[in-house]
Amino acid sequence: MQNMKTIEMKRTLSILCLLLFSLFMNGQQATGYTKTRNYTAERIYMDASSQTGSGGARIVSDIVYTDCFGRKEQEIQVGGSPGGNADLVLSYTYNMMGQVEKEYLPYAKTGNNGAFDKFSPERWSVYGTGEQAYAYNLTQYEDSPLMRVSRKMGPGKAWHTSDKSVRVTYGMNSTNEVRCYKVSSSGSLIASGFYGAGKLEVIVETDEDGHRSKTYTDSNERTLLAVSVNGEDSLATYYVYDDRNCLRYVLPPEASHRLAEAGTTDISVLHSLAYSYEYDKLNRMISKRLPGCAPIYMVYDRGDRLVLSQDGTRRTADTKKWSYFLYDSHDRVIESGEILLSAEQTCGELQLAAWESEHYLPSGTRTPLQYTVYDNYKPTENVTAHPFVAAVGYDTPYTLYPSGLTTSTKTRLLGTDDWLTETIYYDDRSRVIQTLCHYPEKGLRYRHTAYDFTGNVLRKQDNIGTDILETVYTYDDRARLLTKANTWNGRFTDKITYVYDALGRLTGRNYGDKVSESLSYNIRGWLTGVESQHFSQTLHYVDGVGVPCYNGNISSMIWHSGSEAGLRGYKFTYDGFSRLKDAIYGEGEQLSNNLNRFNEQVTGYDKNGNILGLLRYGQTNTMSYGLIDNLNLVYNGNQLESVNDNATGHVFGNGMEFKDGASKEIEYEYDANGNLTKDLNKKIADIQYNCLNLPEKVQFEGGNSISYLYAADGTKLRTTYKTGNATIITDYCGNAIYENGVLIKVLTEDGYITVLNNQFHYFIQDHQGNNRVVVAQNGTVEEVNDYYPFGGLLSSSLSNNVQPYKYNGKELNRDNGLDWYDYGARMYDASLGRWHVVDPMSEKYYSISSYVYGLNTPHNCIDPDGQKIIFVNGYLGFGSPRGGGTYWGGVNSSFVKGAKNFFNDQSAYFTDFDFNYLRSSTFLRNLDGYAYAKENYKQLIMGMNPQEDVFRIISHSMGGAFSEGIIRYLKEQGWNVDFSIHLNTWLPSELMGSVGTFLIDATITNDWVQGLSLPIDGSRDIPNANYKIRKKSNEGYQYRHRDWIDSGSFWNANNGITWNQLMPILDSWLIQNPNIQINYGQ
Repeated sequence: MQNMKTIEMKRTLSILCLLLFSLFMNGQQATGYTKTRNYTAERIYMDASSQTGSGGARIVSDIVYTDCFGRKEQEIQVGGSPGGNADLVLSYTYNMMGQVEKEYLPYAKTGNNGAFDKFSPERWSVYGTGEQAYAYNLTQYEDSPLMRVSRKMGPGKAWHTSDKSVRVTYGMNSTNEVRCYKVSSSGSLIASGFYGAGKLEVIVETDEDGHRSKTYTDSNERTLLAVSVNGEDSLATYYVYDDRNCLRYVLPPEASHRLAEAGTTDISVLHSLAYSYEYDKLNRMISKRLPGCAPIYMVYDRGDRLVLSQDGTRRTADTKKWSYFLYDSHDRVIESGEILLSAEQTCGELQLAAWESEHYLPSGTRTPLQYTVYDNYKPTENVTAHPFVAAVGYDTPYTLYPSGLTTSTKTRLLGTDDWLTETIYYDDRSRVIQTLCHYPEKGLRYRHTAYDFTGNVLRKQDNIGTDILETVYTYDDRARLLTKANTWNGRFTDKITYVYDALGRLTGRNYGDKVSESLSYNIRGWLTGVESQHFSQTLHYVDGVGVPCYNGNISSMIWHSGSEAGLRGYKFTYDGFSRLKDAIYGEGEQLSNNLNRFNEQVTGYDKNGNILGLLRYGQTNTMSYGLIDNLNLVYNGNQLESVNDNATGHVFGNGMEFKDGASKEIEYEYDANGNLTKDLNKKIADIQYNCLNLPEKVQFEGGNSISYLYAADGTKLRTTYKTGNATIITDYCGNAIYENGVLIKVLTEDGYITVLNNQFHYFIQDHQGNNRVVVAQNGTVEEVNDYYPFGGLLSSSLSNNVQPYKYNGKELNRDNGLDWYDYGARMYDASLGRWHVVDPMSEKYYSISSYVYGLNTPHNCIDPDGQKIIFVNGYLGFGSPRGGGTYWGGVNSSFVKGAKNFFNDQSAYFTDFDFNYLRSSTFLRNLDGYAYAKENYKQLIMGMNPQEDVFRIISHSMGGAFSEGIIRYLKEQGWNVDFSIHLNTWLPSELMGSVGTFLIDATITNDWVQGLSLPIDGSRDIPNANYKIRKKSNEGYQYRHRDWIDSGSFWNANNGITWNQLMPILDSWLIQNPNIQINYGQ
């Protein structure tokens, strides 16, 4: 995951620093500030004594210098370098039109004490020899009144001297370039020739390695075609809309290619390869069909809430079986489950009945799967809260009435009558301080959590039956983690310490006193090295022995593990679409020795990225190596039908290979939801799935089986292995793992504890989080794992198989030759480099097969979430600190952490903008936001991939309209913004959310500040919000405007904004807006 990055941009008149309730009115200036320049200073209080003036105050100071136009020239974190002896300095320059041209990388200056630092190239020597002159991000603009970005170049001598940059051009389509698809009155797809020349706008972006992508949009700003281009070859994804502007079809590259070749709209191609959607007269989606799957039907009540849904497997089992959802008066889901209707009814008949009711549920037999309780701890008909358990050193006061928060859940263990019950307690800042969970056979387990003044977790305690694991954390004043100490049952301890360089980058970890690890980076912040006495790795991008890759792909990597002799590694090559082509194995510094021993090479892809051919080499005997897999893969649509292995060699030892156990035309079968149900090559006779599309039982031909038990929320609780007459049962209770009823292992954040000998073990990981070496606390190497790029284990791995967590840190199941990695939402087969069930996020990646793993660059997948959250501050008054991370309580506040946890995302960007006067209009603030995004576009998209990544916008107060301007510009540049969350919006009735972005309108109903902006009717509503949250604050009037932020309560548990609360509403909206890409945080 990427480290969170805070970049502050400030435009303000100096007099505004004195407005209203500014936190800085009683602050003292640091003596080093350059008072002859315009600046804005801030002081961040790190503990309560800082504000009361008592001794031992901890205060962090930052300063921003601006020029005469209010543009930021320099940003300084006073004492921001680890240790506090040096400032961190960032500088900016502008072109003649006032646009940001260069953003320089930060550097550390000792003894600066906040003073403006004059430009001096040697400041950037920390980035390496010869890099000083190239330590900046460059943005250039087209020579036109539109002043759009035309060129973007990041830092680094290798890029600048080779002229490797991202280039953007703008134009119109030509004749016979873009096919025209329409929707008939009956809903069928019609091919209608080509769009005329000049009818569509096209944006062409060429990356540093010459890979081109084109996006075509019409006059309604709808994307009609997205194309990746490689010479004469291309991958084209078409989007087809009806007359009501509803997306009806998406044609991924393989579908669009076959339809173009055939010249007809073949229904079999559409069913196997395309996405299709149907809507009712209110433009609500009532049916969607994913490639290779049966349709999913939806029914809504009068309030447009999803109340019933039915997928293909439910319909196959019984046409009367549906999923249902019940809501409370605040539109929060309080019960969900399955219902077997009393009589068979069509989707249309159910919809007609639902339209007549505010709280619709048809007659039938219900099987509840989950109950949810909010706001208090009073027992309900179905749920009783667990009593609070006091613990020494942890807060005992808890909020009796946590308004808007989830307090208890009761979740069924699927296929049983047992339940998992959980209760959550909060402090007066709505932070979770205790979670209690009762497991049917293991009893009550609970976790205590304590925080510091700024919201950092200080310690947490897990009670596992009679055993206790406590973890204590320490931080520096910039919230960098310094130490982490685990204590097991009060006697057995370990400690991990963290080391940073002058720029604040993590450069080392020490595991106890036996294992140390160092990390290194290039000028772009890309990891280049991991070094320890037990594992070392070097990553090369533009240097090394491979073909240079300037766009971020890894060109080669070299490693050394455990007691292995010498260096080993891979050289990588890619096709024109950045898909892995060849991973050529070698040894020695030049990777020129023992060549090809463990190659993994893809000989072909179809247009959806499905692998057509795969070569894999490995160890075939004690001292011999050769071809172990020569695979030809045959598909029906995206679904694998058969695999033929033409290799005669077989893997030696404990390595992984494909086992060709059958020779039939159809070797793989699927259910109506696209889940694999039979694999003849692995001798799997049948796979049964639960209602979550998770495997329930894998039955092998010889009688052996593997069974899984899940809770209705997807939590895996048990795996049962039956081999002959032997049965092994593994139970999972949070971080505790049992085998046949005996606690054997407890997972920690960095490894695990073996209970038998009370010993800590550490995972030494590579750049992907793959567990390469397992080291005991005493320094003994216990396991070594080396991997093929797609995740298979090399046969030379010195593995004693002491634990199952391997590739990407995921659990590997090797029983009965299964060789699947468990990723939680689905299982991964590394021998084929693909999943066996449909990606739950498939509609986020229309152009890629929903079974493809890692976008076919598995060794490059460092951050699979690929998102960025943008926090937009409001007016810098009314008790607010200045902008940036401070506005939100600090970059590690409970609010910011809550947002990151909610979106499962660690990358963030904080604006710092002052709106100049209290009555600034919605229109002007929208224009300001647009200009801001345009000016700071490079910073906004830093580290982002437009083909994969998305933005989320969170704003407060006057930041609402400003953020909509940011969204508008980002979308014009081709980016996806899937969420916008507006808190206590100023002039809410004037704000209109962006089409295609899910808008959440959250308001404190007794906020007097927002009240100043309301119309005569007093409406606090944003007119086109997709979801509204309302709360009455119990805080004093001066704190209400920021209550959502300061309390952190917005995220912690169901203010209507946690996933289990939001999913039904979001699903309904996504169904009606299927072209929108949203990652659920999985």
